Amino acid sequence: QSRHLEVQLLCDKHGNVAALHSRDCSIQRRHQKIIEEGPITVAPPETIKELEQAARRLAKCVQYQGAATVEYLYSMETGEYYFLELNPRLQVEHPVTEWIAEINLPASQVVVGMGIPLYNIPEIRRFYGIEHGGGYHAWKEISAVATKFDLDKAQSVRPKGHCVAVRVTSEDPDDGFKPTSGRVEELNFKSKPNVWAYFSVKSGGAIHEFSDSQFGHVFAFGESRSLAIANM
Repeated sequence: QSRHLEVQLLCDKHGNVAALHSRDCSIQRRHQKIIEEGPITVAPPETIKELEQAARRLAKCVQYQGAATVEYLYSMETGEYYFLELNPRLQVEHPVTEWIAEINLPASQVVVGMGIPLYNIPEIRRFYGIEHGGGYHAWKEISAVATKFDLDKAQSVRPKGHCVAVRVTSEDPDDGFKPTSGRVEELNFKSKPNVWAYFSVKSGGAIHEFSDSQFGHVFAFGESRSLAIANM
């Protein structure tokens, strides 16, 4: 009755830290995540807010810069949570957060790496419900007139729907899901507005025995968790 929960952070060099909603990565095998989703639905909203604030405090204590994920172990029985690690990088499941927070994380990493404060980023201003002007074309106008606001006191907008991600792996279910290798005769996938995927191989390619068994990732969005699962 435990869950693996995490909070996505984005931090700039000026001491500003944004908690960009949360993810649930509890479905794992051999210490590897195989299904990720967001936002968290297994904990009450006040607990999720505590997880976010604790993650923000940690990042501030170490003066972290860039994208990071703070991971927790959460007890369903007691409601207590425990710190696991701070992941100092952008994780492969970041599109889950991008979909529900409507923030381009790789682009944001570049922006904070240039020294631009979070409150100057149009997507971050929208995330906190502060006038932003809308769209990427707003950069010129916003960067010049963007007013500084306190991210410690700002309230983020509600997550946009729900997103579920599954990792596609080359394994043998009849042999304890052991990794397998070999030729990929055909791989055919067409993304739709609510389902997006990427793969490291293509038709006529191969998965060799020296690589990880994961070769793809599929992300599905829905207005609710049940719709996201149905779309997947």
